Amino acid sequence: MPPKTLWIIPLVSMLIQTVHSQPATKIYAAEFDDATPSIYSCNLDGSGSVSIPMPMRPKCVAVDWKSVPSKLYVGLAPASGNGKIIRCNTDGTNQEDVVTDVIGINDIELDLDHRKIFWLQDTYNDDRIFHADMDALNSNVTQIYATTIAMRDLWGLALDAPNQRLWITERGSNSYASYIRRMSCTGSGVTVIVSPVDNPHDIEYFNNTLYWGDRDGLERANTDGSGKDTVVGGARINGLAIDGTNNRIYWSDYSDYKVKRVDFDGTNRVDIASGAGYFTRLETDYNPSAAIVEEIAELPRAFELCQNYPNPFNPVTRIRYTVAQRREKGVGSMEVTLVVYDVLGRDVATLVNERQAPGSYSVQFPARGRSAFAGDASGLSSGVYIYRLTAGQQVESRKMVLMK
Repeated sequence: MPPKTLWIIPLVSMLIQTVHSQPATKIYAAEFDDATPSIYSCNLDGSGSVSIPMPMRPKCVAVDWKSVPSKLYVGLAPASGNGKIIRCNTDGTNQEDVVTDVIGINDIELDLDHRKIFWLQDTYNDDRIFHADMDALNSNVTQIYATTIAMRDLWGLALDAPNQRLWITERGSNSYASYIRRMSCTGSGVTVIVSPVDNPHDIEYFNNTLYWGDRDGLERANTDGSGKDTVVGGARINGLAIDGTNNRIYWSDYSDYKVKRVDFDGTNRVDIASGAGYFTRLETDYNPSAAIVEEIAELPRAFELCQNYPNPFNPVTRIRYTVAQRREKGVGSMEVTLVVYDVLGRDVATLVNERQAPGSYSVQFPARGRSAFAGDASGLSSGVYIYRLTAGQQVESRKMVLMK
């Protein structure tokens, strides 16, 4: 029998905490510069700075920490012509297009639970909001909102993924024509919640609170716009980012082009970093739209093999599956196998071969510690592979694609 993989995680019938984010460790800032277009990366204290080259000017950036490895999604806006949204590893390698022919992109947000990317189109006369699938090229691109008044700027976008809500800052020709609006992720129920707002810029959501920058500084309010107050007066905020791990807010300041930080209560304001170019949007690798949710995990009643994620993949992917509860009394665990084949039917890897109790499981392919693949797909050829799950008398197969 092959050795057990160490990457199988059963969920038993107990109270669990499902954590939809990870601890913040890094800052990523878009350097909107024609000469040296790049993403600036550093640690939370400004140390360890790295410049990640981009093919054209980056306007906004977001982090997908659920991918293996983690990915950056970057909105690119050239000086002329259409831009695009790309994704890459957090060190800038493996750059690939996600959405092409993007006009005037100004901000992006990622719904990591539903694998959707949202972005703003800012053209001053024809501003819109779109979403699309995160994991395929130009997949399900959908417009959900459009302004009907000329001389508008859709500037900042905030997302509450669990409750499927969006907030935008919409700027007009003067402060009395600028608003913060709320809507659903389908574009319904559009409501003005703060009006007027004096020259609003970016906006973020965290823990039932909105944070945004305007001419008064760093502001906050409840999600319906009530209870508004100022966290930092006089801050000239372009982009905002939340560090929910340490209860801090980061922003790019358009008065001196530096990244700055402050605690949620407005104390301990410090300068963190300055790049070679003009910082626009920035992000931490903490997802501010998500939350910690307590829920009861019951024994599953259905046998299921899920589509691997990411797919296509390189160098690793993750396969989730469910072993169903048996109907026969006194029957607990059962023999479970999960095997990967190539298109010729040859056995590539046996990921699972053991008795398992009813529950939900997750396994990585290639599995770490397997000498044939050294924990990644470097020893495999690009192409289609089949993975087959057998649990008792139940069998299900799916396809996955390795792209190098």
